Amino acid sequence: MWQKKKLLYICIFLLLALIYAFAGGVHPATAETSFKKCLECHKNQQKEIKLKGAHAPFKNFNCGSCHNPHASKHKSLVKKEIGSLCKSCHKGKGVKQKFSHDPVKKGNCLECHDPHASKDRNLLVAKGKGLCFKCHKAESIFPGKIKHEPARKGLCLKCHNPHGSDDFSLLRKNKEKICISCHSTENAKTKKAHKFYSVSGTECVSCHNPHGAKKDDLIKQNKHKPFAKGNCQKCHNSPESSNPLGLNKKGSLVCLQCHKKVDEDFNKINNHFFDGVFCINCHNPHASDQSGMKKGVLKKICFNCHQDTKWRMSDKKTKFLHPEVKKGNCNGCHDPHGSNIRLLLVNNELILCTSCHKRHASFSHPIGDSAIDPRSKRDISCITCHTLMASKHEFSLRFDGKKELCIQCHISY
Repeated sequence: MWQKKKLLYICIFLLLALIYAFAGGVHPATAETSFKKCLECHKNQQKEIKLKGAHAPFKNFNCGSCHNPHASKHKSLVKKEIGSLCKSCHKGKGVKQKFSHDPVKKGNCLECHDPHASKDRNLLVAKGKGLCFKCHKAESIFPGKIKHEPARKGLCLKCHNPHGSDDFSLLRKNKEKICISCHSTENAKTKKAHKFYSVSGTECVSCHNPHGAKKDDLIKQNKHKPFAKGNCQKCHNSPESSNPLGLNKKGSLVCLQCHKKVDEDFNKINNHFFDGVFCINCHNPHASDQSGMKKGVLKKICFNCHQDTKWRMSDKKTKFLHPEVKKGNCNGCHDPHGSNIRLLLVNNELILCTSCHKRHASFSHPIGDSAIDPRSKRDISCITCHTLMASKHEFSLRFDGKKELCIQCHISY
């Protein structure tokens, strides 16, 4: 009987000890002793803990707040994936805004921050442009020798929020307000430069590169011909009118008066010309650093509307991307204005696909007008079995090629 009681007391004691330990009831002296035991092997941390900007848990001898001392399925014995681990204390960083910085979205906090200590504020692994230019290459940020002063000094965070923003470019203020926080639009020099058109409340970055350019005043590299000639009234009303920045023709008619070929494309069976979509959704009417006066990188322009494709490509289950998709070259396969072929393809599906995938031109599976898909009653082509953009299956198949794909048509009973 005594042996049973003794065993019961031991179990209760051990249970209470575990509850006390997990509740944070370890005596500080004991915690410090345990921490020093860690330092016997982790020599680098002996120096880091003395730095003024040491991470609070690290500085307070609380290794166990982030690490499991015995085993973990994560690198460096951390308790959770890094993103989840950091957000368990640093709540709301880049998650409440519409757009998140890519490392924040992926939970790669350690790309920018040191988890233990740093000589730079906020535990940053580098200072200023030395940090940002690890990912954002200087040659793409500065297309010319003339540099915007904050960008030249590496003061990226003066304009950008490193975690998240409601603006696509992670700006701290919207595009109408960010520039005028330093630059006035009402002085005589600014008015003269803009042909006495009022630019108050407009987006300065529609004409100016906010980082650098090859030309004075940071004007973007490619200029729309009327803009380059200073012929604003080719598209706009006169500066003296009640609506000077208004267009002198309705909607896209102002563009199509010069761009006749585009007008022909918009009259094709499948086109991008419908209510609510106007030329300036994709093109900049004044200046651009992109070819074709595009507003930005092609993939970003397309994703503004094609959110379903963006989601499919960024889905963790998606393992296989079309090579042109990887390059962001949407118009390698699609015509951005109009096409007489479905999905705005630049050519017939079989001709388009086999122009790259040459050996599949004589593929054994029946294709073309003589082979009809029993589901859609349409001719079988490459995109019947393969997705154009991205897939979780090998060879970008729509379903698993071992069986699931085949039984879509060849139903076995």
